[in-house]
Amino acid sequence: MYGALLTELESGATVVTANNRLARTLRHAYDQQAMVNGLQAWATPKILSWSQWMRRLWDESRLCGGRASDLRLLEDSATILLWQDAIRSADPNAVVLPVTQLARGARSTWAQLHDWLVVDAEEWTDVGLSPDQRAFLQWSGAFRSFCTERSLISSEQLCGLLTADVAAGLFALPGKLLFVGFDDWVPARRQLREALEVQGGEIIMVAGPTDHHDVRAIMLPSSEDELFAAAHWARQKLEEKPEAAIGVVFPDLASRAEEIRRVFGDVFEPGWRVTGWPADLPLNISYGRALADTPLVNTALLLFRMAAGRAVFDDMSLLLRTPWWRGGESECGHRGRLEIALRDRVRIEFRLQECLSTAEKIAPLFASMLAVLIERSQQVSAMGLRPAADWAHWLTDLLKATGWPGDGSLDSESWQTMQAWNTLLAAFAVAGEQREPISHQDAVSVLSQLAHDQLYQVEGPPRGVQVMGVLEAAGHQFDQLWVCGMARELWPAVAQPNPFIPLSLQRRMGMPDCDAGQTFAYTERLTHRLLGSAPSVVVSWPGQLDGEELAISPLIGVVKRQETTVADSTWNRQMLNHGEPEWLTDDKAPPVVIDGCSRGGTSLLNLQAVSPLNAFIEKRLGATEIRRPSVGIDALRRGNITHKALELFYQSVTNRTQLADIAAELRTEMLSAAIKSACRNLPGLYDPFMQQLVARELQHQLERIEAFIELDIQRPDFTVGSLEEPREVSIGPLTIRVKLDRLDTLESGGRFVIDYKTGSINRQDWNPDKPRDLQLPLYVSTVAHDADAVAFAQLSVRGIGFDGVGIPDTGIAGIRSPGTRNRIQVKYQHPQTDEVIETWDALREEWFHLLERLAAQFAAGDFRLDPLNPDSAQGQFAVLSRVYDAQTADWWAESDA
Repeated sequence: MYGALLTELESGATVVTANNRLARTLRHAYDQQAMVNGLQAWATPKILSWSQWMRRLWDESRLCGGRASDLRLLEDSATILLWQDAIRSADPNAVVLPVTQLARGARSTWAQLHDWLVVDAEEWTDVGLSPDQRAFLQWSGAFRSFCTERSLISSEQLCGLLTADVAAGLFALPGKLLFVGFDDWVPARRQLREALEVQGGEIIMVAGPTDHHDVRAIMLPSSEDELFAAAHWARQKLEEKPEAAIGVVFPDLASRAEEIRRVFGDVFEPGWRVTGWPADLPLNISYGRALADTPLVNTALLLFRMAAGRAVFDDMSLLLRTPWWRGGESECGHRGRLEIALRDRVRIEFRLQECLSTAEKIAPLFASMLAVLIERSQQVSAMGLRPAADWAHWLTDLLKATGWPGDGSLDSESWQTMQAWNTLLAAFAVAGEQREPISHQDAVSVLSQLAHDQLYQVEGPPRGVQVMGVLEAAGHQFDQLWVCGMARELWPAVAQPNPFIPLSLQRRMGMPDCDAGQTFAYTERLTHRLLGSAPSVVVSWPGQLDGEELAISPLIGVVKRQETTVADSTWNRQMLNHGEPEWLTDDKAPPVVIDGCSRGGTSLLNLQAVSPLNAFIEKRLGATEIRRPSVGIDALRRGNITHKALELFYQSVTNRTQLADIAAELRTEMLSAAIKSACRNLPGLYDPFMQQLVARELQHQLERIEAFIELDIQRPDFTVGSLEEPREVSIGPLTIRVKLDRLDTLESGGRFVIDYKTGSINRQDWNPDKPRDLQLPLYVSTVAHDADAVAFAQLSVRGIGFDGVGIPDTGIAGIRSPGTRNRIQVKYQHPQTDEVIETWDALREEWFHLLERLAAQFAAGDFRLDPLNPDSAQGQFAVLSRVYDAQTADWWAESDA
């Protein structure tokens, strides 16, 4: 494999490849050949990718006084920023799409025009240009002006400039120059090659093998099945012959990169999701991800952003969990507890200062790093506008002060990421030379954008399975190759002409994707090259996509068809399908040790009624779901404000007579004071936005509470007996703490249990047959045995009023008695029967027995799981309950039966 090329390299020839991946592959092959020949040291072979070769010629031109000597070459990051400036300056009001997206399209078009030598073609003067094409003319004109004024040149212009130097005889020509992996030669590259030949250079165009020895075609049911089949095939071939060169090619690698990486990882290393991606895994997937998405760089950008002194909670959460700054590993447990605490104390956006006191108590090292960020935020305020280079130096100092990139030593992948970050930071500093000084906010935005635009891939192992796209596979040779996606409807792809270039110009020059015929011819050449890249090739396609039947691409030709079975997609499904079942006896939890109040209050019995496993997880194990900080005032805090305001008000107004005698103005004043007092503990009250929200909340709360008080005035006489009074009550074997919102004494001497609700209510949740909310039934059974009625008092946008159940004729609107009257049923039923509970006394008795049963079940250690119950420990508790595994096991048991 590559034998002729390696021989030429040994003789001193220079090889230029179509891409970096092929250059690395050839270097590895050359090194392996040298070791096989018994060499202990050897000269570095002259292997360069096209971009590396262009950069080398550029350097020679500068040294030799060529055209490059009076110009400065724009780095990629500076080029994209300059295009953005050009677009903004050309017509700021006409830009609809994001400028970064337009800049990428404009730069790609600029490169295509230079490749085809049509920057100044006559079609650009056509009066029939589209709005997109006229816009590009404006942008490119502004870009040219920027470059001319500052003596700059972009990498897209290098080929034309260096061709002139070659034609002038400026360069010393290499003995022999071989080009490998080039499917097509655009005019600019062809012109450079011809100039080299005129100067006497020995140019060799290396064509890959064209013989198609053993090509087999396989149809899989779907694209997912095709992906899994290719991954299992690659692993099998690797196990059969570890030293073999095995390739898998995807035409749509860029759009499916994450899915492909996930599936191949599952097949090659099933535990990678837990243990991480192994550094020595014999698998190299060529498509990278944005540098900003790597944890190391993401942490650096987080620190830069948060140095302004403010943060959104998602950023703070990541910073608390990342190991890539000081204390990230040694203090990880404390930082986890700090995150839980902060979720209850801050809003979704907040000042860092708000976290400092809490952090000092829970995670001191994190607090010290937080103090550094707060200190640097004061510098940010004082610095104002600075050149990008100043911000780069300032950020480097900040990262050092905060212990980035962490306490441990860097492995190979992290070290490569660190080098890529340093290169990006240097490019950011250089790019800023072409711009005016910028603020900290703009510096964060520009650097983040550059990091998101830069695709980054850790240099993978040269051995093992190579997964790549069609273009990147150019020039590669394999022992075994699988090519996916070869369906007639998918390959060749639909032609997509460049919208920024006149279509007549594209067709005149035969540019890529200018029409269906050109696309078909180009794709045919790619396919022919792919099928000759290995002695044994498997071609596959999905038989169906979005309900449409697919057939094999006509570009494949007549090949042998091979039947295959669909591989089990995942290892756990393989174990379910092929393993022998083993039934285990349920492991019952030990009974509750009664040594005081049980944790959880009334919610314990609610959970036991709905999902015993939830009750066990929360009230026995002490687990709680992590709540998300609110943007403003969330439903929980809004309910707390209502409860507290009503408590404060009714502490001074203890009966209906006093309530009716208070003047409306005084009542409004008292309520306003109570609501303001209830709002004092809201987080972020310093913030102007939050102050506006609180002002609006005060008005809404006042309107609803006044409407509720008017409703209270219309009731028969009552006296407020207790408000938010904590108690300990016994039910069955349990003692639990409760806090009753309000307990009124009625004119008749009976009592009325009230629970304020600011959300949705449903008194059917009290139904003994399907209970979900047993708070008020518990109060009736333990605190107010003689209660005449219980009710939700609703204060929300849904309405104001009472909704409850009790004895007949209480005189309170919204209170109904149980039973059936005039064919209208107030539906409360005995458990597991259709028998209606007819009286208030019978309902209270049924509630009492229900609560005793639930308390006994909890105390006995009952933690049943019902996989079909949507409330059975799903969501965040699924990691403990494994409810989804239980659903899979049920499916498996049914299919086995």
